[in-house]
Formats: sequence, C-alpha cells, structure tokens
Amino acid sequence: MLARALAPFRHAWPHLLRQRSALLVGVCCLLPSTAIDLLIPWIWKQGIDGAIARNTAPGRLAWIGVAAIAAGFVSGLLKYGLRKALVGASRDFERDLRLTLHAKLLALPMRWFAKTAVGDLTSRLAQDVEAVRMALGPGSMYLLSAFVSVVAAFSAMIAVDPSLTLWMALPLILLGAAALWIAPRLGRASDEVQHGIANISAASTESFAGVRVLKAFCGEERHLGRMEQLSRRYFDAQMRLASARGSMMALLFLVKDAALFVILLVGGLAIRDGRATIGDLVLFRDWLLLCFWPLVTFGWIVSMVQRAAAGMRRIAEVLDADVSIRAPLTPRELPPDGPLAIEWRNVTLELAGRRVLDDVSIIVPAGKTLGITGRIGAGKSLLVQLVARLLDPDHGTLLVGGIDVRELAPDALRRRLALVPQEPFLFSQTLHENVAFARPEAGADAVGEALRRAGLAPDLAMLPAGLDTRIGERGVTLSGGQRQRATLARALLLETGALLVDDGFSAVDVETESRILAGLVHENGRRTTILVSHRVAALRGLDQIVVIENGRVVESGAPADLLERGGAFARLARLQRLEAELEAL
Repeated sequence: MLARALAPFRHAWPHLLRQRSALLVGVCCLLPSTAIDLLIPWIWKQGIDGAIARNTAPGRLAWIGVAAIAAGFVSGLLKYGLRKALVGASRDFERDLRLTLHAKLLALPMRWFAKTAVGDLTSRLAQDVEAVRMALGPGSMYLLSAFVSVVAAFSAMIAVDPSLTLWMALPLILLGAAALWIAPRLGRASDEVQHGIANISAASTESFAGVRVLKAFCGEERHLGRMEQLSRRYFDAQMRLASARGSMMALLFLVKDAALFVILLVGGLAIRDGRATIGDLVLFRDWLLLCFWPLVTFGWIVSMVQRAAAGMRRIAEVLDADVSIRAPLTPRELPPDGPLAIEWRNVTLELAGRRVLDDVSIIVPAGKTLGITGRIGAGKSLLVQLVARLLDPDHGTLLVGGIDVRELAPDALRRRLALVPQEPFLFSQTLHENVAFARPEAGADAVGEALRRAGLAPDLAMLPAGLDTRIGERGVTLSGGQRQRATLARALLLETGALLVDDGFSAVDVETESRILAGLVHENGRRTTILVSHRVAALRGLDQIVVIENGRVVESGAPADLLERGGAFARLARLQRLEAELEAL
C-alpha cells in the first residue's frame, strides 16, 4: 500500500535528493526541538508537585519557571531553523520540478500538443507543481515532526506509566482505522479538484484567446453557461474534499477528547490511591497534547498528500510522454552556410489514424524556389513541418542538404532554416524584439531592412513608437496582414539555408503580396525558398510548383508548363481568376 501511495512521486525523488543538505539541517533541528518539548512538561511537573507539597522554596519555583521559558525559547529557535531549512528546500524543489516540466513540454512533438489544451498545461505548471511542493515541503515537515513527536512522547509515557499509556492508545488505534477509510475519499476528491481547476483554466484561456469570436457571434452567454457548469463541478468536488477533511478533523478531536477522558479517569483514580501526583496528571496531559497537535496536522497532511499525488500523476503524464523527435547519438552536421537542397522521398505521414500524406516525393535543388498549392486540408503545411522536423514521417525519408533529418540534431537543423508559420505568433514585446527574436543582437538597421523586405516598413509611421512599439499579447495591436509581415521579417532577418513560408500572405493584399514575392524571387540562389499558398497567382514566378490533393502529389513542374497542361494547377488558376472577377463586379 505504501509503495502504491508513493508511486506517483517517482519523478520527484531526484529533485528532492538535491536538497538533502537542507533536509539534514532540518532533521538536526527537529530532534533536539522535540526533546526540549518533552522536557518542558516535566519541568512544570516539578514545579506543580513542589508547590502542592509546599516543600519547594519560592526562589526554586521561580527558577523552574525561568527554565521552562528558556527551554521554550530554544525550542522556538530550533523550530525556526527547521521551517527555514525545509520550506526553503521545498522552494528549490519547486523551481527544479517546474523547470524540468517546462523543458519536457518544449521537447514534446507537435502531435502531443494537438490533443492537450493550453490552460491544462498552465494548470500543471502552476497548481499541480505547487500542490506537490506543499506536500514535500510544509507537509513533509509536519509529517516528520508528527512522527518524531508521537514516537518520543509515547516512549516517554510508556517509561513513566505503561498501563495508562496503553489505555490512551486505544482511541488512537481507532483513529488509524478511520484514517485508512477516509484516505481514498480524499484521494478521489483531490483528483476531481485538480481536474476541475485544469478544466476552468483551459476554458478561460480559450475564451480570452478567442474573445473577438465570442463578441462577434454574441457567444458570451453560452460561454458563461459553460463556465458556470465547470465552476459547479469544481465547487462540488471542493465540497466533497471539504467533507472528507471535515470528517478527518472531527475524528481527531473526538480521539483527543476520548484520550483526555482516559487520562482524567485512570489518572484521577491513581491520584486517589496515592499512585500518582497531580503533576503526573499534568505531565501526561501535556504529552498527550504534544501528540495531539501533530495528529491534528495528520488529517491536513493526508489531504495534502492526496492532492499532491493527484497533481504528480498529471505531471507524470507529461514527464512520461514519449519525445519522438530526438537528436541522434552522433549527429551529422549541415554546411555552415549556403542554400540547402530539400527532398521528400516516398514520405508517408499518419495523424489520428488517418493517412494525411501518401508516398510524397519532391526534389528542390539548392537555391531554387518551390511553390506548394492545393485545396485546404490537402496536406501542404505538413510538408513544411516535416522539413523543420516538427513532425517525423511514419515512412519514407526527408533529406535536407542531402542528409536524412533524423541524422541531424533538431536544434542544428532548425538554425539553418527560417520558418514563417501559417498562424503568425508574436510575443507581448516590442516590434523590434519580435523581429529580432532569433537574433537578439540585431540592430535597428538590420531589423528595419528585414521589415522593408517584408513590406512592413511603410506601416512603421502609423505605430506610436516605431520599432519600440509594444504590440500586445499575440500582436493584438497589429492587423492580420501586419502580423504576417512581422513574422516574415523575423525569418528574413536570419541568413539561413532555406526559407519556409507556410501560407504567410493570406491576410495581405494582392499588390503587397506581389511586391514581397518579387523580392524573394530576386534572392534566387542565395537560399532555397519554399512557399505554401492557396493563391496560385502568387506562385507563378517560382522555379517549380507541386499540387497536393488528399495528401498526394497530383501534378508538378514549372508554372508555365502546368498552365499549358490544363490539369489541376490550371483549374485552380481558372477558378481563382473567376472568383477575382466576380468580386470586382
């Protein structure tokens, strides 16, 4: 049973062992503190018995009081040292665990994030890690203190009066049995609470990210209804947890009162028969209370450990997740500069049990330009993600610079590529910091040149602080087209061997798009360029075009040749031309 209870914490032990020096300091403070706590009631017993027997001088009684106060002061200092050591160690543990969890999240493949909500991840990084810290920090401190105090106090009571101690132990045995009965309820309720706060966090994050959609479609009431439902479930889980905790606390106080009744009954009879003194009765009462307060915290600790176990199980789901995209033991190296040839060789990819790329073969010579087009959902973006090794093919090979990408370290590969994702993402920083994200040392001139090539330079005059304008979370202060061009500038600032643009002009007007593409085509030979676009007119100046349908290459060749064939590319061009003419009417 103990092994099963500790199993979720297997990932925590390495981080906890790093704090062994602080833990040792805590133990060194705990042991003498507990011994002094046992000594203080004995000191008061001497004073009480002496005062009742009237055979102790007033001066001696005063010194007994001073000794008790001094012992309490020393015990307090040791408890301060205990708390400082263990709580400090728990904070270091929290930092290490959170950094480990964060690093693992960054190492996981994109497939994993596709099935996990962002709010759920933030809940694991925040509430779950904090729950584990509380259990292994303050929780472990109180648990260790409780164990040492109870063992020491019962040892002392057995040494003084074994029979009275045995009678007192009976209620505690009942408490242990009740705790074993309540613990599973605490565990289930803690699991529900952790999942409840994760669901609320995920729903909140999603609603804030999509607040424009909520407002545009008058979805506030529906969202509030969903939040009310999630909050009600969370409330019910919290009430079940509070009920289980309340049951534990009620049992603890009942056990305390039962044990005090035993002391009063058995001890009173002993005093009447002359086998004990009033000081002995006070001594046993104080030692019982010394046991009781750790037992009071026991219910809190059980609840805390159950909540931490629930949180640790959620953390373990991340730490145990398979990192499918790994660096080889002896990675090969790409040339440090120059354009890179890219080849998809019989590539097949499956996602969610569905084949999304089927036996794709494409060759892009170094320094050439490739356009990828096709209908929405045909698999165009997946081809680019494979090049950047955000995904790995299930079958086939992808070559960059003539080397299988699985023989390259992912970081080294990505440093030789510049990717413009389909969904532009900007950080809540200045425009300069966003463009220079991969080259923080880049100056204003270099950033300005990248913005000019991306077609965003004319818009700088409209920004209140130019390059130093803070653009808000996800670039909210910029238009969709401006965000796409800022993301393109971020890629153009890098002198890489290949530029991958995944439908990066969907929110840009045709005139601006043509001007940007003309500049990219003029760089022909400096780097390999791959453009994904559903606008076939944007791809006519490229060296080669491939058309993707249902995950397969159905047509490839030079733009002019494809138009002459009258195949899929020509049909797309004709349809889009008709759409443009209709819009112009």
